[in-house]
Amino acid sequence: MHEKIQAYAKRLKLSWVREHYQDIQADTREEFLLRLFEKEIEQREERKINLLLKSATLPKVSGKPFDWKEVRMGADLDQETLYNGKFIENQENVIFYGGVGAGKTYLSTLIGLNVIQHQGKRVKFYTVASLVNELLDANEKGTLSKVFKRIEKLDLLILDELCEALHNSSYGKSNIM
Repeated sequence: MHEKIQAYAKRLKLSWVREHYQDIQADTREEFLLRLFEKEIEQREERKINLLLKSATLPKVSGKPFDWKEVRMGADLDQETLYNGKFIENQENVIFYGGVGAGKTYLSTLIGLNVIQHQGKRVKFYTVASLVNELLDANEKGTLSKVFKRIEKLDLLILDELCEALHNSSYGKSNIM
C-alpha cells in the first residue's frame, strides 16, 4: 500500500504528500485530506517564492528597516504605495535618484523582496550595464526576442546604476564633453 501511495503521489506531483502523508493526524477522512492538501499547497507556495527570489537576482540586504527621513516623494506617492508595490498594479514607473549611499538600491531591493514574498510577483534586478551586456550577447546569438519575452513577463523590472552606465559608456562620455 505504501508503495502505491508513493507512486500515485509522484505521478500526481504531490511531493509533500508523498513524503509526509503518514505524519498527518486527523479525526476524520475529510480532515485528513484537508490537512494533506493544505500542507501540499503551503509547500508549493514556499517553493514558488524561493524560485522567484532566486530568479530575481536581488542584491543581499541587511535586516535593518529603510530610513525614510531623507526621502522626498511627489504628492500622489507615499511609502505604502512604494513598499507594497501599488504602482505595479497602476502600471506606473518609479525612478529613485540621489547621491551615492542614499539608499536607492536598498529601497528598490526591499520593494522587490516585499512584492515577491507577499504578492508572488515576478521581479528581476539588473544593473543597467549587466542588462545591456545581456542584450548585446543575446543579439549576437540571435536570441534577443527570447530575452525581450522574458522581460515582458516580469511584474517589476529594477534597473540600477543608470547614471554610472551612462557615465562609463561612449554615449555618455561624448555627450558630457
